[in-house]
Amino acid sequence: MGLPGGPTRPEKSRNGHRTRTGARPRGQYESQRINLDYSYHWLEIVDGLDVESRISYFNFTQEPENDIVLYPPGAFNGAFPDGFLGSPGYKEQQVRLDLNSIYSNVEDHRILSGIGAFWADLYDVSESKNFNTDFSPKGEVVDVSDDPNQVWMPEEDRKNYYAFVQDEWQFAQNWQLVSGLRYDYYADFGETVNPRAALVWATTDNLTTKLLYGRAFRAPSLNEQYVANNPILVGNDELDPETIDTLELALAYQASSRLYYGVNVFYYEIDDLINAEPIAGPVATQYKNSGKRKGHGGELEVTYQLLDNLNLAANYAYQTAEDQETNESVGQAPNHQAYARAEWQVVPTWAVNTQVNYVGEQKRSAGDPRAPVDDYTTVDFTARTQGLWRGFDIAMSVRNAFNADVRAPSPYADPRPAIPGDFPLPGRSAYVEALYQF
Repeated sequence: MGLPGGPTRPEKSRNGHRTRTGARPRGQYESQRINLDYSYHWLEIVDGLDVESRISYFNFTQEPENDIVLYPPGAFNGAFPDGFLGSPGYKEQQVRLDLNSIYSNVEDHRILSGIGAFWADLYDVSESKNFNTDFSPKGEVVDVSDDPNQVWMPEEDRKNYYAFVQDEWQFAQNWQLVSGLRYDYYADFGETVNPRAALVWATTDNLTTKLLYGRAFRAPSLNEQYVANNPILVGNDELDPETIDTLELALAYQASSRLYYGVNVFYYEIDDLINAEPIAGPVATQYKNSGKRKGHGGELEVTYQLLDNLNLAANYAYQTAEDQETNESVGQAPNHQAYARAEWQVVPTWAVNTQVNYVGEQKRSAGDPRAPVDDYTTVDFTARTQGLWRGFDIAMSVRNAFNADVRAPSPYADPRPAIPGDFPLPGRSAYVEALYQF
């Protein structure tokens, strides 16, 4: 969150041995999430027309409970005798409104349409730190929350309005064409239009073949647009959204009532990719729309109903991506991933879910001399009720139950040092969820 460092761990040198890059940072955050959703469904308002509305509210807070030690005492040749300290915080609230409809009173057609609006507000941005934006020491830890030249990010908001339409056309007994278009307007960067289409062929009674094309976009985050006063990176309020065009061929085979296979292959191209790029001056990098990427891969999945109350599922995915200008591998993502899940209906009202997720080694981008990010395996457990009591259900889960060391690649900007230890992802965590349906 705007801090120029991150947790450290032993790094692999080029010969595979581990070396210590520094002591682990210390500190604690208090985080709170509140999510409220309400939806209502009108059936047959007129002949063949169903309408559904939804309103949702989300509130997120992240507030430091103490100073976060990014680098240990004596860091930067003794310039920080108490350590490199910083503690950014913020609050964000979001409101979303949706109105969707399904109209099926047209021969051989089913038409889906919708409109919606989204508001996000980042407020109560705060930060205390003992360093300036050029890494020079301040001395004591100072609250810079009200200083626009020092705080890690200004308070900002976002507005998004959208509309979409999709037509499902059954033009022959075994053929269906699905086509759609979505329009989005963002008050902070403009508009984007994204089409999609799918041709579906019921090849045999057990085999379905699909050819799909779609364009999607990713809006730049508020952090990518506005993060400031940071020696590692700075935002860019002129960012355009990333776009991706994907072409996919998928086969689905129902071998029996209990056994299902699926396989697909895909190709994609990304334009206006948002990256942290090196820049001249005291700040190391800035978010920019830079370069294009192309990639391809495939996925194999299988589902097997072993017993009436025990379902097994697994999949394997492979992907690789290249920079379209240099034709070099872009790294920063795993080539191999595998997943397995077991769902056991212990009793009619209780189900237990166990899942194992493997993520392969993640290579670095071109020009980054660091060793690849290690592969890892996580295990999750979930117990969930189904019809426990008068519309009330609960779920309890433990994610990354064995506390695997999970990392995502950090950016590299030569000659400045990269964030040591990469970005840590959540360790062991527990969740409780309550659901009530009227």
